[in-house]
Amino acid sequence: MPTYKELHGVNVQNLASDPSEDGIGGDIWYNTTSNELKVTSGFLTGGSWSTGGNLGTLRQELGAAGTQTAALAFGGDALPITGATEEYNGRVWTAGGTMGTARSRLPGCGLQTAGLAFGGAPTPGATTGATEEYDGSSWTAGGAMGTGRYYLAGAGTQTAGLAIGGATPPVLTATTGATEEYDGSAWTSGGTMSDARTRSGGAGTQTAGLVFAGNSTGTNRTYTEEYDGSAWTSGGSMGTARYNLGSAGTQTAALGFGGSPSSSESYDGTSWTAFTAMGTSRYRMGSAGTQTLALGFGGFSDTSFSIVALTEEWQGTGILINTLTSS
Repeated sequence: MPTYKELHGVNVQNLASDPSEDGIGGDIWYNTTSNELKVTSGFLTGGSWSTGGNLGTLRQELGAAGTQTAALAFGGDALPITGATEEYNGRVWTAGGTMGTARSRLPGCGLQTAGLAFGGAPTPGATTGATEEYDGSSWTAGGAMGTGRYYLAGAGTQTAGLAIGGATPPVLTATTGATEEYDGSAWTSGGTMSDARTRSGGAGTQTAGLVFAGNSTGTNRTYTEEYDGSAWTSGGSMGTARYNLGSAGTQTAALGFGGSPSSSESYDGTSWTAFTAMGTSRYRMGSAGTQTLALGFGGFSDTSFSIVALTEEWQGTGILINTLTSS
């Protein structure tokens, strides 16, 4: 019989105590105190947004990576376009290393100490395929994308990233369904989406990716597509069409939020469910985290009609801890 590591690529964690019930379905660990193998299960049943610390710099159309308590914000349009980076510790943002190429309209993926930035717009009418890697203090250049584009979605990690869709100027509506995969040094072509789009949400990994919502030829989308490492297939549609939204989570446990309207929706691998709206309705924000512990920051408020520095934290509920075996 194959081991857990052979099936999933990682070892089961040994923990002295159970984590709080804020993981995603399928998280597994061994409690060394009680000598029990445990797993999270269930579906998201609710949640709420609360206010976090403000970004140091007002910005929109920024890149993001990391978790709710260790997030990364970089680039974006701060009037002018910036390459500034900020790091979040769950309470406050502090300055990090500056990007080599200042740009907006870019995605990101990975962790605060192993982040990835790619694509975007160094000026409002141009694109770049430049890639940069963050080590927790500074950015270094990585391999360039095959096709420069902006307003694309991102997923995965620094050494297994996924670039999805986007726009290829000079025509803003020139959307693409192309996918590229990053191996830590170079990008290669992946499967093409059935619905070419821009400004969509992305989540998951390079071999289990998710893209949802967005805009194509001037029409906001509800469509969801799932990636298996080579091809895209259709998933369940969102309840509300939107674009320029925040996103977090995995292919089977995702969260989409904001993007005008400000409502939140969660995905269980089959269908979307509507939940509590963000406190401040906005779009073009940075986002990070998981389905139960997500983070949205910066963006453009469609109520005050201004760029904001606001950060909001999502706490989801409904995930349970179950014991599989005990000694």
